[in-house]
Amino acid sequence: MAIELSRNLLVRIASAVLLLPPVIGAVYFGDWWFYGFLLLAGALMVLEWNRLVGCDYTLMDVIGIVAVGTVAIPFLGVLETFGNNPIWFVVVVSTTLLGALILELKFLRNRETTGKSPSLIYSCLGILLIASAIAAFAWLRSLDNGLIVMWVLLCVWAMDVGGYFAGKGIGGPKMSPRISPNKTWVGLIGGMLLAAVVASVFALIFGWRDVSSIALAGAIVALIAQLGDLYESSVKRRFHAKDSGELIPGHGGILDRVDGLISAAPVVALYLSFLQLTS
Repeated sequence: MAIELSRNLLVRIASAVLLLPPVIGAVYFGDWWFYGFLLLAGALMVLEWNRLVGCDYTLMDVIGIVAVGTVAIPFLGVLETFGNNPIWFVVVVSTTLLGALILELKFLRNRETTGKSPSLIYSCLGILLIASAIAAFAWLRSLDNGLIVMWVLLCVWAMDVGGYFAGKGIGGPKMSPRISPNKTWVGLIGGMLLAAVVASVFALIFGWRDVSSIALAGAIVALIAQLGDLYESSVKRRFHAKDSGELIPGHGGILDRVDGLISAAPVVALYLSFLQLTS
């Protein structure tokens, strides 16, 4: 068992090392590099999500890709007059998240009456969630040349790393055995602590003020990312899938790696946009 775990860990590390340069490079260079990367990632996530929930409608793939492009393209300067406006961002992302919540409630009600998992409803829900995350990253990148985007990425990655090693090394009570049997409360705490440390170190390096508050924010972002991870796991359970895909060796699909980012990025961006509107 230990050999299998070590091999899996080596594959995970190798995949992460290969994936990090294009991600960091896209954030650093910005412009078409970053927004093109967002559009590509968003399109792949839509396709993967639709296959995961059993939606074979090509039309929904097209709708999803168009939705992703619609929320990212304004930041390319085509609509620069309001692309950076926090009001635009709050309206777009709040609407998409509200739509996702309504669809989730509709699914729960439908399941109670029919006992089925409606693929079309879940296709729409996934498109909304992915589009809101793409809009969030696009808006965050427009604020300070990528520093906040890197901070969010590092906090979520720290949650994954800290949670993995704390959970494997210490173990303890399971968080949600029915949804994700490998996740423990110790892993959650370990991930949040590492995210707080990473967030505060990042703040010190770049001269951000109020390091203690930023450390707390990092821990909260890690918690939100973990909730997003659990939600994706619950969707996979509903549709009887182990992974969202097989694109990344040792990691499964794209959604298996970015589920935490999909939940964390909109929350961070909404918080910052509300700060701008109220300041």
